[in-house]
Amino acid sequence: MPELPEVETIVTGLKANLLGRRVKELVFISPHLKKKQLPGAFRPEAYRRRKILDIWRRGKMIVFRFDGQLGLLVHLKMTGQLFLADPARKIDKHTHARLTFYGLKKELLFRDIRKFGFLNCLALSQIEEKIKTDLGPEPFEISLNDFRYLLKRHGQKRLKNWLLDQKIIAGIGNIYSDEILFRARLSPFRLAGSLTEEQAVRFYRAARRVLEEAIALKGSSISDYVDAMGEKGGYQRRHRVYARDGQLCPRCHREKIVRQKINGRSTFYCPACQL
Repeated sequence: MPELPEVETIVTGLKANLLGRRVKELVFISPHLKKKQLPGAFRPEAYRRRKILDIWRRGKMIVFRFDGQLGLLVHLKMTGQLFLADPARKIDKHTHARLTFYGLKKELLFRDIRKFGFLNCLALSQIEEKIKTDLGPEPFEISLNDFRYLLKRHGQKRLKNWLLDQKIIAGIGNIYSDEILFRARLSPFRLAGSLTEEQAVRFYRAARRVLEEAIALKGSSISDYVDAMGEKGGYQRRHRVYARDGQLCPRCHREKIVRQKINGRSTFYCPACQL
């Protein structure tokens, strides 16, 4: 599933190519996208000739702002891809939407094997309200004091679940929760409220550094993720624990990385140096 670094990378590429462009046509190729529209949604035809004024990331979602206060909210979920492609590219059965633009040869394709993702055609005010309701603060925007407050407020949650809860902090998923906890030397089973002051600071800094490093390498391509130009990321080569079960811990060199389920999610950690 694309997480904060992957979605941030996609947004950077989209902004470089699409800001100021006017939509020629938005087409829902697959009918399931229409079924996922929220009450009050616009029809795809409403986006014709609309200019893209801004594109940004919020959590794991992408927000497009058009003139006329129209918005488009995109969530890639598990296997979604959003990339620019040559019009000659064959549209396969997993491609569910297409946007074309005046003055741009390439078209924007939404591809999703599992069909969990969505494109919601909403007024910008509806998107802002939904984000306000559904998402907590961003990892790069939250202060250390607020971070510590949330650890105490949700103190009975295990750290793994604390990181995955989008209403507590937005944008982190299964890959980066494991990498952050390894960097911070914290067990995924620790309760959030049990951290010392020094551990909370270490946790806060580890989250920011891991995410920054992942963005610099354009995210992690584990299975389906590609950036806005259809290219794979490189941070998967820097993973220390994720999907490395059975390998010797790269830090303590004493124990092997363990894979264990927490609330149904595979979790990778070192039992020796993550306490």
